[in-house]
Amino acid sequence: MFCFSGSGFIKHLLTCYCLPFSYRNFSLSSIFSNYSTTIKVITLPSVLFCLMSVIEDYFKKVQDQLSFDDFLKRVEEKREVMAGLCDDDTLCSMVLQELGVDSIKKISEITVDSGKVSIKAKVLSVSEVREFSRDKGNAGHVSNLIVGDETGSIRTVLWDDAADLVKTKEIQKDSNLNIFGSVRNGQNGLEIHVGRGGRIDLLNQDISAHVNKCQVADIGEGTASVNLTAKIIDAGNLRFFKRRDGSEGKVRTVTLGDQTGKINLTLWDESAETMLVEDEVIEITNAYSKKNNYTNNIELQLSRDSLINKTDDHVDYNEKITPISDIELDNTYSIQGFVSGIGEIREFTRRDGKTGQVANIHVSDDTGRVKATLWGDQANIIDEIDIGSEVTITSAMAKTGLNEEIELNLDWNSKIKILRK
Repeated sequence: MFCFSGSGFIKHLLTCYCLPFSYRNFSLSSIFSNYSTTIKVITLPSVLFCLMSVIEDYFKKVQDQLSFDDFLKRVEEKREVMAGLCDDDTLCSMVLQELGVDSIKKISEITVDSGKVSIKAKVLSVSEVREFSRDKGNAGHVSNLIVGDETGSIRTVLWDDAADLVKTKEIQKDSNLNIFGSVRNGQNGLEIHVGRGGRIDLLNQDISAHVNKCQVADIGEGTASVNLTAKIIDAGNLRFFKRRDGSEGKVRTVTLGDQTGKINLTLWDESAETMLVEDEVIEITNAYSKKNNYTNNIELQLSRDSLINKTDDHVDYNEKITPISDIELDNTYSIQGFVSGIGEIREFTRRDGKTGQVANIHVSDDTGRVKATLWGDQANIIDEIDIGSEVTITSAMAKTGLNEEIELNLDWNSKIKILRK
């Protein structure tokens, strides 16, 4: 005796495929016992054989993952979504695709032409769920994940019901998922979208995820999906600015370093208020790089799915000191030397009507001498130094001065530190 629940699906199969045409006008209750939720098939071996021949081959491929009842339920869900446009073979195939059978892909195998794919992956980062209005006026929900397996990582966009799994905390960082969705070409590379016709399930197994981590020296202009572990060299200061629409924005530049170099990370608005402390080590997930048109340096920016986490990892960093004689125009440098000239603090009026201040000093090392221009509060350091004081200047831009000589310009991102008075 075989027992099946989900009688609607069985009746559908029997009515459409299994029963001889002369039987289709008979009431099914004359064949089956009257059970509301469970049908006990005791006779009609030909009917049973026909029923099993439709689904048996499909179910056998996934019987270690779910029960027969759950398999039927998923097929019925597909039937409702597809509004009767697909036959049962197609519906069963779609369920198998969702479960990753015969179509499971590694992330590294996904291409823009992959279409619908199934992957098993671990969640590396999760964005908050955002609500938006569609053209018809109804509300939608969206959340972005970065997921990975042993071959790489990919951005995954969850829509509506799938995004609600993030809101209910069913999907979190380190969750293991079976994802079935459509591959699209996004702004920063390939993405998997899980919406209507897609599916996402939690897995009990632990997926090994390989995160493509890079070092500072590896980051070039336009690099996407930057995953970096680095030490905070300078936590930066929160600055405010006015947008074109009159609203106030916030920005903060954090300097990060590892054994290969240093790079600036620009944080905007809420991210700018992130608690960061000098000498701490942080892990950045899914940032991207762009060129600063003023400094010509490569900087990191965060997208809406980027994450910053503190870590106990150890990272070495040593500031690269450039000999003064090697300084060239339009590059950023750090130098160390002795004060060989001190000017006076001068006040001036900025474009916004506020008063600013500036002072000049000269710094010398074994290779040469250079003028350094100190702006704002940095100018006050001349009250603490004297000729012969040893100082370091970091992240200063080399520009042409009034006498067509190269000088270092210290802006808000530069630092001057007294090593010895």
